[in-house]
Amino acid sequence: MLVILAMTTFSCSLFDVDEWNEARERRAERGVKCYEQYGNVYCRDREGNRTY
Repeated sequence: MLVILAMTTFSCSLFDVDEWNEARERRAERGVKCYEQYGNVYCRDREGNRTY
């Protein structure tokens, strides 16, 4: 029962729209740009370093 409750709580937080929007705003403030290449998504900061 506890495992089901934990899984439900965690999975709901993955779909929280407000948190995803906040993460996008923080990424934009840091100057991080993401792009897709060959099915993979890469992100680079202002200096051109890869971020994860």
